[in-house]
Amino acid sequence: MEPTAYLGQLQLNGQSMPISFSVRLSQAGEVEFEFAEIPLTKESKFLIDNHYTAKAYFTNYTLTGLSADGKKFSTDDLIFKNLGDSWTSQSGSLMKPSGVCSQAKINHKISEPVELPLIRMRLKDFQNFRQLRRQCKLGTVTVDGTDQAIAESDTITGYICIAADSKPADLSEWRAESEKLLEHIRQLLSFTSGCAVRAPIMEFFTGDECEVTTLTQIGQSLPKLQTVNYMNQQPILNAAVTSFFSPPVNIRNLYFAIEWFSMDATHNEVRLLNAMTALENLVASNLDDERAQILPVKDFEKIRKTLRQIIKKCTAKWSSAEEQKKSEVVVDLNEKLIDLNRRAIFQKIKALAAQWAVPLAGISDEQIKAAKQARDRIIHRGHYYEDDNNGQVDLWEHVTVARELIVRFLLTVIGYKGKYTTYIAGHNSVDFPPKIGIESVQA
Repeated sequence: MEPTAYLGQLQLNGQSMPISFSVRLSQAGEVEFEFAEIPLTKESKFLIDNHYTAKAYFTNYTLTGLSADGKKFSTDDLIFKNLGDSWTSQSGSLMKPSGVCSQAKINHKISEPVELPLIRMRLKDFQNFRQLRRQCKLGTVTVDGTDQAIAESDTITGYICIAADSKPADLSEWRAESEKLLEHIRQLLSFTSGCAVRAPIMEFFTGDECEVTTLTQIGQSLPKLQTVNYMNQQPILNAAVTSFFSPPVNIRNLYFAIEWFSMDATHNEVRLLNAMTALENLVASNLDDERAQILPVKDFEKIRKTLRQIIKKCTAKWSSAEEQKKSEVVVDLNEKLIDLNRRAIFQKIKALAAQWAVPLAGISDEQIKAAKQARDRIIHRGHYYEDDNNGQVDLWEHVTVARELIVRFLLTVIGYKGKYTTYIAGHNSVDFPPKIGIESVQA
């Protein structure tokens, strides 16, 4: 995008000054500023005073501007990285600042007005073979991306768009609901792409007006270990739209689980921790107390009281010199007693799978337990492999089991039907819900 020049105002706490600047959007969708020289005057002195005050080093300024062709720029999050070298010329002392912002808006007129509102979310590093479409009560949903290999990461390559099919009764309500649907689809595309798909730009069109909202985000990682091949993503769009309006499963914290699952990782140890944490999140957020606990709270409390009395009796004969230690032991053990009523993560995974009817064909109980034990070794020791590595199962096998579990859970809760990629014992495209076990597919 070519830079646009603006004349505007820089403001902070009631102080303001005129300022000239230009803005361009980078290939990553970020705002890039170029500020004109600022004379050091009484009017601009507040800029130096605030920048070099330790407590206000990261001061957020308000910047507004108007271009010659009528574009309006605004941000409340401008931060100056530096004020440049001050020097003296014939016109006096000058500053050449450099700044960034976390969020900004650009409003402008469009040459071809739209009859019905449209909202579009730009995506970074998104691959797709052909344009996807799906109708819903908000209008027509369109998804597209590049069908080429992504040569340069952190670049806008695709979008999700919702175009109203009829005039909304309440435009602000339509926009708010459409933004939620866009985010839901983006999250599920992150899940299927194997990376957190970033969306730095949102565009809203109505009549002859366009509002562009930009966000500065961390760098985008390229897709890895895709759950659904980028050449066949229509089924995931179908499931995303359907599950937004009529979710097959009432799930809590879905997006947290997806973020853990799609988090960038360079080591298998981290991949295993991420997948198991996603599972833990689903279990902790969605398994009801009756299934998560061994006994009802009232029944277990009776047992706990008895155990507390036994602990007190066991420590009653300790010497007075050990009184402080006894007190600490009693408190610590009493807190640990609560854990006795919690089912093990393996049992919770199986319970939640039964509650949601998640198909686990081809994944044995021994594989699930082994993946959990491998995760524990990494957490408590910082590494998985033994020194001699004698006959130890390869860590990748545990990673694929843990990832397969979270994939099955997430595909179930969105009601997905179609092909997906499994990495257990290789790389295979199989049906979901599975018609037969994975072992049979590979036999």
